[in-house]
Amino acid sequence: MEFKYIAILVCLILLAFCLFKEITRADKSRLFWRILASVIAIACFTLLIVPIKYETHLQQNANEVVLLTNGTNPDSISKIKGKKYILGSASTAELKNIKAVPVADLSYFLKANPTFQKLNIYGYGLTDSELQDAAGHEISFHPSPKSTGIISVNWQAKLKATNDLLVQGTYQNAGNKSVKLLLKGLGFSIDSLIINPQSTVPFSFKNKPKQNGKAVYQLITLQGNDTISKEPVPFLVEDQTPMKLLILASFPDFEYKFLKKWLFDNQYPLAFRSQISKNKYSSDFLNMDSLSLNRINSAALKRFDVLIIDEEELASISVEERASIDQAVNNGMGLLIRISNSKSATALSGRISRYETPPPKEKTLSLNIKNEDFKLTKLPFEQTLFLKASTTDEPLITDNTNKILVSSRINGSGKIIISSLSATYNWLLSGNQADYASYWASLISKTARKKAEIQTVEIIPQFPVLNQKIRFIADFKEGGKTPSIMINDIKLSPRQNIELPFQWDAVSWPQNEGWNNLYINQVNQSFYVYKKEDWQLLKNQAKTDLMQQFIENTSRRNNKIAITDQIILNEISKWWFFAGFLLAASFLWYESRIVKGK
Repeated sequence: MEFKYIAILVCLILLAFCLFKEITRADKSRLFWRILASVIAIACFTLLIVPIKYETHLQQNANEVVLLTNGTNPDSISKIKGKKYILGSASTAELKNIKAVPVADLSYFLKANPTFQKLNIYGYGLTDSELQDAAGHEISFHPSPKSTGIISVNWQAKLKATNDLLVQGTYQNAGNKSVKLLLKGLGFSIDSLIINPQSTVPFSFKNKPKQNGKAVYQLITLQGNDTISKEPVPFLVEDQTPMKLLILASFPDFEYKFLKKWLFDNQYPLAFRSQISKNKYSSDFLNMDSLSLNRINSAALKRFDVLIIDEEELASISVEERASIDQAVNNGMGLLIRISNSKSATALSGRISRYETPPPKEKTLSLNIKNEDFKLTKLPFEQTLFLKASTTDEPLITDNTNKILVSSRINGSGKIIISSLSATYNWLLSGNQADYASYWASLISKTARKKAEIQTVEIIPQFPVLNQKIRFIADFKEGGKTPSIMINDIKLSPRQNIELPFQWDAVSWPQNEGWNNLYINQVNQSFYVYKKEDWQLLKNQAKTDLMQQFIENTSRRNNKIAITDQIILNEISKWWFFAGFLLAASFLWYESRIVKGK
C-alpha cells in the first residue's frame, strides 16, 4: 500500500477519535465549532502530508528551446516558462538547484533535436566555438545584468626599456558605492582612480618600469578596506635595440653638448661631427667604431638609424650630400632637423611650414608629448617659433595652448621631424633629468628607422588558461624550412597556412601557471598562463559582446513555429494548510483552557 493511503487512513482514525472525545464531553456548549475545528485541523494536517496537485496546460513553441548558460540569474529563472536546458559549461555553484536538463555538448544536442530552430539563451552567452555550432538557428539573447568590474583592458605584453607601460581599459561600477581602482607593481602603488557608483569610466595608468625582464603588476579594486578583485598584469621588458645616431652640427652649442653626453650615458652608438671652419670638421665616436665623415654619402648613412642636424649645417653641405640624405630618408632612415629661423633655408627643412609670434608674457614653456597624455615640467625659456598644423603632418610636441613645436612627416619609408626647440638642456640644469630623458627617448624612438622583425607571434586567446587550448600563430619574414616550436621542453607540430606560406601555427594545452617559455627557432618568446579565475568578468563581458555582435551580423531566419499543448503538474502551497491547521488547533486549545475555565 502506498504511503499516502496509509497517511490518510491514520488521519481518519485520528479524526474519529477526536470527534468521539468532543461528542462524549460533558460540556456540550460550542460543540458545533469544536467539531468543525477538529475536522479542519485533521484535514489540514493530512494535506500537509499528502499535498494536492493539479494539471495545467501551457501553450509552448515546439521548435524553441530555453538554454541557460553561465551567469544566468537564479532568481529570474522561475519566470522563464517552458522546459529548460542548462549548458554543461555553466557554473554548478550558481545553478545547482535549478531544475533543468543538462546539455553536455551543444553541437550534439542540436543535431539530436533537429526540430529546435530557435534558441532562447540566458546568461553570458556562448563561446566562439559554440556560436559556430549554433549557426543556422535563430537566437534570442537575454544577457545577465551589469556587473561591477573591468569590462575591457589592454596593455603591451612586451615593451622596450625606454618605453612606458600603458594600462588602459574601462571600469563598470554597477553598485551603489564608490570603488578605487589601483595599479600596483613590485609592492608599490603606482596610480589609482576613484570610480563613482552607477558609472562606466575609462581608465589609463602609465608607468616606466625600472627593471628589465619579466614582471607582473596587479590591477586591484578596493571598496573601503575590502578587496573586490585582484587581476594580474604580466609584461616583459626587453633591452632597447641600440639605435645608431649621427649628429651633424654647424657648431657645438649647449644643446648638442648635453645631448651628446646623455646619448653616451645611455649606451647609444653615436657619431658626432662638428664644423670647425669651412670644410674642416672634428669628429667623435661614442659606443661605436670610427668611420670617415668628411663627406656624407649613401653608404655612410646606411649605417645609421637617425640623423640629427641643424638647419644651418643642412644648408652649408653640398647639394650631393643633401640628395644622399633625402635618399636615405626615403629608404627608412629618420631625419631630425633643428630649426631656429622663421624662414626655411633648404627644401628638406621647408617641407613643414613655420611661423613666429611675439615674445610671450610668461617666461616659461609648458610642453606635452602628444598621443601619450604626458605633460613635461615647464622649461625656463621664451619660445617664439612654432610649426603650422597640416593634414600631412603629425604633431609630436605641443605647448599648453596646443601650438606645435615638434612635428613629423612621412617621407618614403622614413620620417622627417622638424623641431623648433633649442634649449631642452635647461631641464638638466633644473635637475629634471626624467623629463629630459622622456623627451629625447620619445623623439628618437619616433624618428628612428623601423626595423622589421624576423618573426612575430600571435597568441590566442588573449588570456591563456591552465590545461585549456592555446594557439600560436607565427609569421616569418624569411620563408623556408619548417620552424621549430617548443613550449618549455615539449616540442609541438606546426602546420603551414596553405594561402599564406610564411605563416605557421601550433596548438598546445599549457601545464604550468605563470610564465612559460615558447621557443620558435631557438628564440624565446615568453608568455603568461593565467589562473582560471583571473579576469573572469572580462571574459564574461567579451562573451556577451560576441553574442550581441553575432546576432547583429546574422540574418534571422523566419521559421514557421509550431505550437504544442504541454501538460504541467502544479502543487498547492503547503503554507495554506499549515495556516489552517494552526488556526484550528489554536481555537481548540483556547476553548479548552481559557473559555471553559471562565
